[in-house]
Amino acid sequence: MHALRAAVTDLVPQTRLPRAVSHCSEEDLYDALEAAVRDCMRAGDASVHAQLFSVGAEDHVVLLVMQHPAAVSGSLDQVLGDLAAAYTARCQGGTADVRPGSPRRDDPAPVPQSELSRQLAHWRRALADLPEESALPTDRPRPPSLSFRRALHATRIGAGLHERLIAFALEHQVPVFLVLQAAMAGLLSRLGAGTDIPLGTPAPGQEASGTANSLVLRTDVSGDPSFHELVARVRKTAIEADAHQDVPFDRLVEELAPARPPSRHPFFQVMLVPGDLTAVRAEFGRLTAEARVLDLNLAAVDLVMEFSEGQHADGSAAGVDVSARYSIELFDRSSIVALADRLVRFLKTALATTEQPVSKLAVLSDAEHRMLLVDWNGSSARQPADRLVHEVFEQQAAERPDAVALIYERTRLSYRELNVRADRLAHHLVAAGLRRGDVVGVYLERGIELVVAVLAVLKAGGTYTMLDPDLPVTRVEALLTHASARAVVTGTQLAGRLPVRPDLLIRVDADAESIARQPTSGLGHRASPLDAACVMFTSGSTGAPKGVVTPHRAIVGTMLGQDFAAMDPSQVWMQCSPVSWDAFALELFGALFSGGTCVLQPGLRPEPAVIASLVREHDITTLHVSASLLNFLLDEHPATFTGLRQVMTGGEPASVHHVMRLVREFPQIRLINGYSPVESTIFTLAHRITAGDDARASIPVGRPLRGKGLYVLDNNLALAAPGTVGELYMSGVGLAHGYLGRPDLTAERFVACPFGAPGERMYRTGDLVRWRADGVMEYLGRADEQVKIRGFRVEPGEVQSALADYPGLLRTAVIVREDVPGDKRLVAYVVARDGSGVDPATVRAFLAERLPHYLVPSAVVPVAALPMTATGKLDRRALPVPVLARREVGRAPRSAQEAVLCDLFAEVLGIDRVGIDASFFDLGGHSLHVTKLINRVRSALGAELSIKAVFEAPTVAVLVGRLAPPRTAVPVLSARRRGNS
Repeated sequence: MHALRAAVTDLVPQTRLPRAVSHCSEEDLYDALEAAVRDCMRAGDASVHAQLFSVGAEDHVVLLVMQHPAAVSGSLDQVLGDLAAAYTARCQGGTADVRPGSPRRDDPAPVPQSELSRQLAHWRRALADLPEESALPTDRPRPPSLSFRRALHATRIGAGLHERLIAFALEHQVPVFLVLQAAMAGLLSRLGAGTDIPLGTPAPGQEASGTANSLVLRTDVSGDPSFHELVARVRKTAIEADAHQDVPFDRLVEELAPARPPSRHPFFQVMLVPGDLTAVRAEFGRLTAEARVLDLNLAAVDLVMEFSEGQHADGSAAGVDVSARYSIELFDRSSIVALADRLVRFLKTALATTEQPVSKLAVLSDAEHRMLLVDWNGSSARQPADRLVHEVFEQQAAERPDAVALIYERTRLSYRELNVRADRLAHHLVAAGLRRGDVVGVYLERGIELVVAVLAVLKAGGTYTMLDPDLPVTRVEALLTHASARAVVTGTQLAGRLPVRPDLLIRVDADAESIARQPTSGLGHRASPLDAACVMFTSGSTGAPKGVVTPHRAIVGTMLGQDFAAMDPSQVWMQCSPVSWDAFALELFGALFSGGTCVLQPGLRPEPAVIASLVREHDITTLHVSASLLNFLLDEHPATFTGLRQVMTGGEPASVHHVMRLVREFPQIRLINGYSPVESTIFTLAHRITAGDDARASIPVGRPLRGKGLYVLDNNLALAAPGTVGELYMSGVGLAHGYLGRPDLTAERFVACPFGAPGERMYRTGDLVRWRADGVMEYLGRADEQVKIRGFRVEPGEVQSALADYPGLLRTAVIVREDVPGDKRLVAYVVARDGSGVDPATVRAFLAERLPHYLVPSAVVPVAALPMTATGKLDRRALPVPVLARREVGRAPRSAQEAVLCDLFAEVLGIDRVGIDASFFDLGGHSLHVTKLINRVRSALGAELSIKAVFEAPTVAVLVGRLAPPRTAVPVLSARRRGNS
């Protein structure tokens, strides 16, 4: 220790060397070194600081911290040689002939400003439109700030592969390091980082001089190049970067000002370091030492990969040591181990078949292939689905004829009664000419007759499609035309809205006597499990809704033999979802398939207060609600959950805060997060939420149901590795046949499944997901623009198509904004033709006549022009934030009730003041705001409002006439808060 201290002082007399020795493990060494460097830098003086670390009995590290590279003259190898000579001399009792501060090589001449400007211009071009962040396969989302605590994983590329690396590098006239860089870029691209991969690397030749500058090597992996071509691209980029390496990295950041949070390194998050440039070696007496530059820039990146080539005494390849330094706040050790293994596998395949495209090079091991295709996949489980929907119901009716099947208001219907009524209506439909496979519209309010109609259509061999009476009549007409409906089951009042041929209408009230005379015997099986049971319409990106054709086997296979929920006769289910959703089938058939009871909520839309009341009144045990509605019930009506045994949610990402609160406060509830698009019926994945999910940033969507196949694929339809983001494809028992009357769209979305039996198809969901290391799937968003808002599937393109019919608009854009976390809103931006004005309220009213309420934008924002990026695309970030009126005065209240309603409008919407003629929805309200308003009205005025009433009468002046006396049902306990909501 004394000899080393004296040697350091001989080399740099002004060195500050503490007497204490710091002890640390090898795993913690880099953290300790970086902390010591930062402490020394904070001292702010020009001294050279030194510190000695002990790593075990035989390994020690001397850290020299210099504020400026001129503090020690000479290159790194010269500095290490001088220190070795001084140490040896001190051990022998003498001093070394070292002249501190004497130059050992010519100091580099300063770079002229004109040359720096020229090089800076190159970097402006080279880094234009660089991705803000590489989508690395991290285990946790990036926090707002990082401590940059990291760990080290070391592995090795064997001598045989190293020999092939050298041979390939010689053949292509590139350094081995550039081949490794190409492999790393190709691998990251395969792991979901995209095709524009920025990697950092030290500027050649500068580390050895004691300085450090970083270069950004932007690797283009687009077009699925061969590995041979990828190396050529890397070589070209590296040559250009080397020729422009004089611009200091800090200057580059200052000049180009990349957008970034404090927790993200600018330009790149992965750095590659050639070991032979960062280390030089020397003999310290009987000790062997090596010197390295510790660059603080390296400490700020997410992952540093260091490659150190080894040689045998005869000069032959001895292998490449690979050291991965990684942020433990972003990565688990297992993920970095897998990354290093995949790099070796990728490189081995690349060198064996250099003309193969990158997409074909091996990333997964055989064990991982089996895990993804068998162990984690529901397709390998046999799932019986060879039954008809009504056949399963009829079996329950035969076994439990007197059990209560349906409850609606004060009416209770047994399984026997429901079966008889459905049989009679089925005979009536057949007598009216219904044939096997014909589509029948069910245009009824929620109630007993609606369920009878659904079962009757199925018994008659038909296909039902649910028509929401709240839809604009023009939309209902369009759906009937698109479906080529053979008949419409409806009531006299609703039938009056439809301009269709009278012979197509089956009026359950006007035709009641004729229906009652029909036989009560069954019609036999007029369909097969592969026949369509229903057509469900979803939002369409082309402007026309898409009709998803779902067979009997998809519904039966999803509901029977699964374990995501308990399905037995003791369960009492509630049917409250909109009848046009696939959740309607879950809530209705979940009960009727198992001999349980289904309680039908009055009204067409979920009414939180009514749901809460019905749960208490009928001892409901099973509830399914969208994630937004679950949040609202928990906030406003927590007593709803007291008697429930199981709750299912889905339709949109779950709120971690709310579901964890539910887990804590109601531990008796089996809480399920389910997920699936309509094209793979009801649920395809399910996850039981437990206290352990509290540590996650989001609630996963879980594991596949029995008989349902899941494949996470990259852009080249190759299996994505666990932890890697990819697009989700679905196959198996729940799959729909496709889109009604749209063979082109069906062929586009329902594609051949390369992992299944011959002829098997899979559905391309457009959803981005990834497998966790434990085989649980996480949902990450949409690959396209389709989103879900408050549980409704929304295609902004459909809204934009409707806007095209509005006169006087030149250009439009419809996007989803989330300016307030958790509050997604559909916003339309419109450019008027010839500079004429646009009234946002008029535009919204125009859309409300043509679209469902959930597709009407919360705000219409007139703009002079739509902002564009340099590449001609819509610049979404430059679109203005909608400004909702903080004061909407208009006419003042004329009565005490109007005054209270105006105050409640303002309170719910967060607006200063509201007049009686202001529309609730023009002020930014949406369906969840409506439910809050209804609660406030009940508390403040003791009056009842329905959701439908608010949508039909959205101003105080009209809504005051819709106030109804309070219900006399069992009171509902709700959360009470002080002050405004």
